[in-house]
Amino acid sequence: MQQSQKSRAAETGVNRKTLSRLIEKFRAGGIEALKRKARADKGRARVSENTFKFIKGKLLTHPQLSFATIQRQLDRLGTHTEEFGASYQQIRTIRRNLSEDLVVLARSEKEFEETRELLIRHEANFPNEMWQCDHKFLDLFVWDSNHKAVKPVLTAVIDDYSRAIMGYYLDLDPPSAQRTAISLRQAIWHKDNPKWLVCGIPDIFYTDRGSDFRSERIKQIAAELGFERRKRRSGKPQGGGKIERFFLTVNQLLMSELPGFTPEDAEPATPEMTIHQLQVIFDKWLIDEYMHRKHSEIDETPFARWSNHHQHPRLASSLEALNVLLMTVPDSRTVQQVGIRIFNNLYRATEMTGLVDKEVTARYDPRDISYVLVYFENEFVCRAICDKLADQKPSLKEHMHSRAVYKRGLRQDINTAVRFADSCTDSQRKIPESPVVASGKVAKSPSTLRRYRVDE
Repeated sequence: MQQSQKSRAAETGVNRKTLSRLIEKFRAGGIEALKRKARADKGRARVSENTFKFIKGKLLTHPQLSFATIQRQLDRLGTHTEEFGASYQQIRTIRRNLSEDLVVLARSEKEFEETRELLIRHEANFPNEMWQCDHKFLDLFVWDSNHKAVKPVLTAVIDDYSRAIMGYYLDLDPPSAQRTAISLRQAIWHKDNPKWLVCGIPDIFYTDRGSDFRSERIKQIAAELGFERRKRRSGKPQGGGKIERFFLTVNQLLMSELPGFTPEDAEPATPEMTIHQLQVIFDKWLIDEYMHRKHSEIDETPFARWSNHHQHPRLASSLEALNVLLMTVPDSRTVQQVGIRIFNNLYRATEMTGLVDKEVTARYDPRDISYVLVYFENEFVCRAICDKLADQKPSLKEHMHSRAVYKRGLRQDINTAVRFADSCTDSQRKIPESPVVASGKVAKSPSTLRRYRVDE
């Protein structure tokens, strides 16, 4: 049964003419015709075009200006022409409607690139497909050998797929190709600790554009071991996000709980440990905690993710072959009957018996110079041991420091002996004193010889 417009208007409380107009719209365009159209200027301040341009320009070029300051500037312009003028609320509305991309780009192009540009993040498909490597000054002060407060440097190699740390080097030396080579040696070879069973040669070695990563030594290592060197785009630090995230984790979870912790731009804290104590603490934390702590991005532990993937890591033919590449720059020595001398220490091995008077190449690990690896004509011969360092296993830096301390002791002994000897003046021959000459009188030397008659 049809209902009249009059009765329907009375029932709904809508004016009869309004109801008639809605019925005509429905018949002409259906349900879509009844929808209310949004205003074209909804959310925009109703100001003149020139006022809008002025406010927009001020907000982009001088973001530190307050809305009240911009309003006062508009009021001064309004005294000359009536087309300028806006309320505080209108200026605020214009700022709210500005694109954040526009605001960030106006503030800093670098910030726009780092936060707004499209970042294609690579994810490795299996362990050892890609490793990332970098250096980082940690947020902690320790005592060096001269009892000076310094920040240690951590060089780390991380597996892109599992986030497992393959190798690292923690010391006080600045970033260098040598640090990278030592870290790679540890990363590639088998580990003795069953909680850290990661190893292999990567397909891709991903780094920044530091001079140490571009060195001839790293190029040679890559060519010999057969992996590709790949560098980040210049000025794109976000490309190394995984290794940077690990450094952040180290500072947040470990360094912040140790004495001497000093965040960036903070006043230096007083150290309470040496670099050796920190090395022990870091090694235990890395293997026992980090490698077996669930990672938020991969939802499992780095150790489990690396271990659960069926693979056969690509390895060097032998540790000796790896040492040729990754230990220190070769040092040539002539074999003597007693052995070879390096760092003023004597290294001996029975395998060198037939090499007396022949030139060999010695390589060493700067973290432990109690032994050296001896090569003859590029063939591994033996491992020569220094008897006096075998129990201590000092690093090269420790050995050089102890030598410097020993030399200073000798110098002090010499100076003490010389000062005492110089103070004993009675041991010197006595020099006859000159006769005293009275003022105004010239002393005549007595003479008993009669030479001329006039002398009588």
